[in-house]
Amino acid sequence: MVSTGLLHSQDAPVRLKQINIIKTNYQNSKDGEIVNKTVVFKDGKIETITTSDVIQKFFYNKNGLLDMTVKDKIGSDWKEVVNYTYDADNNITKFVNKYHEGNDYITKTVTFNYDGARIKAITKKSTNHQNVLEDIEYIVENGILVRRTSRDRNKAIIAKIEYVYVNDNVSKHKGLVGDKISKTYTFDDKKSVDQLIVQNLFGDNYKIIVPMISYHESEFSFEAISYNNEVNFSPTSTALVAVSRKYKYNKLNFPISCSQIEENGIVKTEKTFIYE
Repeated sequence: MVSTGLLHSQDAPVRLKQINIIKTNYQNSKDGEIVNKTVVFKDGKIETITTSDVIQKFFYNKNGLLDMTVKDKIGSDWKEVVNYTYDADNNITKFVNKYHEGNDYITKTVTFNYDGARIKAITKKSTNHQNVLEDIEYIVENGILVRRTSRDRNKAIIAKIEYVYVNDNVSKHKGLVGDKISKTYTFDDKKSVDQLIVQNLFGDNYKIIVPMISYHESEFSFEAISYNNEVNFSPTSTALVAVSRKYKYNKLNFPISCSQIEENGIVKTEKTFIYE
């Protein structure tokens, strides 16, 4: 399912080399608790993501698509492994996450089935063989997801979200049924570093794959498929925190730095982008 809804394409052969991230949380300290994170790239694809105590390694299949990630905690037996499976057209068909939960080693499996404009995403967990954890249906129009419907075990609709796009950017998530929260996003007019990353990991079908995977893998956000860089996030619910970002750019109009702050001022994040 190749994306046909692109108004733009990444025209510059730009490759990332490294991202340095400093996240400061002022929740429990006026000086802030600092977490450093480093993302290292090889041939434009993520190779490792490292924090002080966790390293995540990325592996790719013969088509250059993300095949597996392995996350290890330094000095511990804790491990998390994620496997990605694709069909002959490079559509994702399965996402398998194996991880520790207490003393148990859990397997969560998401299967994706394609039927015209519909994609069924069924989630099951090894601790609960009989029951489906999530029964999701996505609707695709012009190569992008426009709707997500959740059903209970009786097939009744319990949640529905509509996705709105403006100029190839994900501008809004509108809750229509169930949780009726709206999430609104605004963007700059420069080239997206997040899109550059996910396009290199998931190939031509990234605009379909990444939004679906974002519900299961925190490293990938739904909005990463947008052509421009996200500047503001505004939710209608007080349970969610608004976020604003400021960027500096290089001559090719890609970000070289990003300063991000949550509306309540508790968490600040500084990112530096280094290119080949």
